[in-house]
Amino acid sequence: MNQLSVGLQLWSLRDDAKQDFVGTLKQVANMGYAGVEFAGYGGLGATELKKVVTDLGLKPVSSHVGYGQLKDHLPETIEYAVELGLEYVVCPGAPREALRTLEDWRGFGQFMSSVADECSKHGLIVGYHNHAWEFDKVEGKHILDIIFESASPKVQTQLDLGWVFHAGVDPVKYLLGYKGRCPTVHVKDFKGDRQVEVGHGDLDLSGVIEGARQAGVKWLIVETEEYNMAPVDSVKVGLDSIKALL
Repeated sequence: MNQLSVGLQLWSLRDDAKQDFVGTLKQVANMGYAGVEFAGYGGLGATELKKVVTDLGLKPVSSHVGYGQLKDHLPETIEYAVELGLEYVVCPGAPREALRTLEDWRGFGQFMSSVADECSKHGLIVGYHNHAWEFDKVEGKHILDIIFESASPKVQTQLDLGWVFHAGVDPVKYLLGYKGRCPTVHVKDFKGDRQVEVGHGDLDLSGVIEGARQAGVKWLIVETEEYNMAPVDSVKVGLDSIKALL
C-alpha cells in the first residue's frame, strides 16, 4: 500500500493568489499541506519560485498547463517545470469544441503521447485531468477511455474523483481500472449538484482513500472551486477531512 501525501491545487485559492501569490503559498504551508499543484506561477521565475516553496517546506508536485501552451510552447514549459523541480505536467482539459468524432479524440490521445515523449526526455511525467463531460460517450465509449486507450502508457491519468462521481460513475471502481497509471488524483466533493467542502458531501471519502492506496496513487490533491466559506477555510476543511482518515 502506498503512503499518500496531500497537496493543494492552487486554483482553489485563485483570488487570494492574484492578490498575494507568495503569501497564499505561506498559508497553504501553514495549513499543513505537503505539496502544491500550480495553475500559473504568479509571475515568478522558476528559480525564485523554487526557493519560495522549498523554504516553506512544500513539494512542488505538478502544474496544470493548458492545451495551447503544450501545443505551441512546449520547450519553454519543460524548461520552467524542470527548473522548478516539478514531477508532473498535467493537461487540465482537452479543446473539446474542436473534438467531435472518435478519430478526433484518438488524435488528441496521440497528441498527449507526443507531449509525454518529449517531457520524458527531461524526467517529467505527463498526465490528463478530467471533468464530468469526458464521461459522455462517443460510439459507445467514454471520451476519457478513448483518450487513454489512444495514448501511450506514458500518459498518466489524473482522475478528478469528484467529477467522476458527479458524472454518475463509481469513482473507486473507475480508479482501480487505471491501477498503476494514476500517481495523482484530484479530490473534490458534491452534495447533489452543488460542490461542497471535501468530506462534507456525498463522496465516499474513506472509500476513495482506500482505493487510492490500492491503485498506487502517490498524491491526493484537493481542489475546491465553489465554497460555503472563505476559500482558505474551505481548503483547510478539506485537508482536515482527509487527514482524519489517513
